[in-house]
Amino acid sequence: MMDAAGKPAPREFGEMQRAEDKSLSGLLSGLELRGQTWCYSDLGQDAGFSVPPGDAVLFHAVLHGSARIACAGGAMVELGVGDVVIVLSGEAHALRTSPAAPASTHAFLRDEAEVDIPPTLAIGPGRTTARVLSGKLRATWPGEANRATLPALLSLNQNDAGPLAALLRPEALPLAGIGPGSAALLTRLAAMLLMAGLRADPRCRQLFSPARQDPIADALRLIEANPAANWTVERLARSVGMGRSNFAAHFTQAVGRAPMEVVAEQRMEHAAGLLRQGKLKIAEISELAGYGSEAAFSRRFTRHFGLSPSQMRERERRVADKPAAAPPAFQPLLAGRLGQGTAALARQHRPATPRGSGPRQQGSGVLLGFKRD
Repeated sequence: MMDAAGKPAPREFGEMQRAEDKSLSGLLSGLELRGQTWCYSDLGQDAGFSVPPGDAVLFHAVLHGSARIACAGGAMVELGVGDVVIVLSGEAHALRTSPAAPASTHAFLRDEAEVDIPPTLAIGPGRTTARVLSGKLRATWPGEANRATLPALLSLNQNDAGPLAALLRPEALPLAGIGPGSAALLTRLAAMLLMAGLRADPRCRQLFSPARQDPIADALRLIEANPAANWTVERLARSVGMGRSNFAAHFTQAVGRAPMEVVAEQRMEHAAGLLRQGKLKIAEISELAGYGSEAAFSRRFTRHFGLSPSQMRERERRVADKPAAAPPAFQPLLAGRLGQGTAALARQHRPATPRGSGPRQQGSGVLLGFKRD
């Protein structure tokens, strides 16, 4: 579709997201894990095991205690309860409960013994200080994916698993490994967790998915959808598949604001909307806007609007019978990422000026109507 100037018309956010999801889903649907080589390893205080190199994918989940995994290629990760690592490269690696612990070859994993119910194997003397669930599986990769370009080690925890986070609770995987058919069930769960890890890891997302249409627009949409979330520049960058520094530079250049400035501004608009409803205490609104301190929230709110929260609430009560305020200025910002001009946005979305105060200063870029700190 072409616009009036003969240029390709921008696609709506929903259309962009559906196109990307379809492409990524098409790739991930071709990923399969097979095998029934599963076991529990109970590790002593100074114990460990190693896995020789091969073509298989190794899955390790810490169910109790802590351990460290080190790969031959140099990757190393400290693991706690609920953490999962998936060795995608097939390279040799070792898990230990202490840095100097011996790590002899894990014979069960080396031999790929297939079972129906995972056995429990004791490794090292003394009481058990860590329990690890391990699986050795064969993978079929999508034709478009080059396994050699994937990271050697993919780590996953409850924060990365998204809708599958419940699978990483300490009791979830042990329950799945109980009773007949549990090895097959664990393999299915491992495939789901692998897909979640590939989606969450920026390196993998860049390899599996086509070039993103507009990651900055995606970041703006994430902020708008949940302004009170514990956003950081790193978390936003990770969510849209970019590195932290690269994301921050592109965001600031495109929007005219640093990412955390936009987060703070959208939180203020969210808080103002809650105040207009008149149903919540200011302390509750502070928390819902992502602030742990009511005092810090009030200071930021006053700087942003020129009115304290209580003053704005009183003003809204006095004008409750009048038409609602114009849409928050964050909407023009989001729309601006879809190709609208600044002048048109200014005409369509002119934020209301609080009674008794002067007009707000316009920000740079396409962000309109926000007062600078």
